[in-house]
Amino acid sequence: MGKCIELARNVKGFTLTNPLVGAAVIKGGNAVYGIHEKYGSFHAEINAIKNAGEDVSGCELFVTLEPCSTYGKTPPCVEKIISSGIKKVYIGVLDVNPKHRGRGVNILRNAGIEVEYGVLVKECSLLIEDFIKYQTLKLPYVTLKTASSIDGKIACKTGHSKWITGDDARELVHKMRGLSDVVLTGIGTVEADNPLMTDRRKNAVRQPVRAVLDSSLKIDINANIVNSAEYAPVIIYTSENADSSKIMQLNDKNVKVIKVPCVNGMLDIKEVLYSLYELGYMNVFVEAGSRVNGSFFDNRLVDRLEAFIAPKVIGGKDAVSSIGGLGINNMNEALIFKDYEINICGQDILISARINDYAMQAVEFTKNYNVE
Repeated sequence: MGKCIELARNVKGFTLTNPLVGAAVIKGGNAVYGIHEKYGSFHAEINAIKNAGEDVSGCELFVTLEPCSTYGKTPPCVEKIISSGIKKVYIGVLDVNPKHRGRGVNILRNAGIEVEYGVLVKECSLLIEDFIKYQTLKLPYVTLKTASSIDGKIACKTGHSKWITGDDARELVHKMRGLSDVVLTGIGTVEADNPLMTDRRKNAVRQPVRAVLDSSLKIDINANIVNSAEYAPVIIYTSENADSSKIMQLNDKNVKVIKVPCVNGMLDIKEVLYSLYELGYMNVFVEAGSRVNGSFFDNRLVDRLEAFIAPKVIGGKDAVSSIGGLGINNMNEALIFKDYEINICGQDILISARINDYAMQAVEFTKNYNVE
């Protein structure tokens, strides 16, 4: 099961709103693997069976997520498992959707197949944490990235910020963009840096949608993000009273403009995320400035933090901090990480921290669910 999880992670970014899933058929004492490679393609179980040469009668099947039992882009996986003659199925986590949860298990058992679920359930749940949130809360999974000095600054008091972190950190950020459905930033970052917000690694195979928060629709019509809209899609979120002629100019350059309500003079971040959910985006990577970062934290909308820390001190009360916003009044209001990892990234430190534990929901419903 561990290898199934590892292989499934390799296609992150390609399955869109489908979960990452890995499977293995144990045939002749050897494991033959399959993964769900991309949205709309065969599911992991089907690929594992195909890779094993179809003749899998009497074999065992491991799969990270309960096999599907309804028609979608592809037929139900349980039908192929039954017809192939698999004798036992080991499942990591049960279906996230309560309407379908346990249905696949029941169908397999009624067909005479032995089923065991809850195998490496925590690890299998972590694999699909973004999918769990997307399905249960109808919101995309939000990862927020910061790059700051050791004293928490992202720019000098003059606004100069290139570069705080080193080459290795910046290369990893490009990879993070490429693994995301949407890279979201604010108009302040666009005006200050004129960025592209693309994955510019040599081996990049897909580009994220770029989303810009711009309540006053101030964006320069010749900004790099605007001029590259044909290469990688761009969405600008603005207020409901935005200039219609400017919207038409942006539309002419293949930029989508979406109006959302404002709260206290700022775009309603949650409405932005609802919009991205409706558009079919499951993973959002926030790469913005202090104000936007603060808004996400103030609204408790960050699920994961990727914090790069450079061994530099900037200092100064007027230097820009990585997270602005209103902040908290008491320490008992502070966000607490569920778990975190600390890694060295070239000359910098990377702290990767999970804030919301959607995986534990799946662990609990899998452990406590009584399949009929």
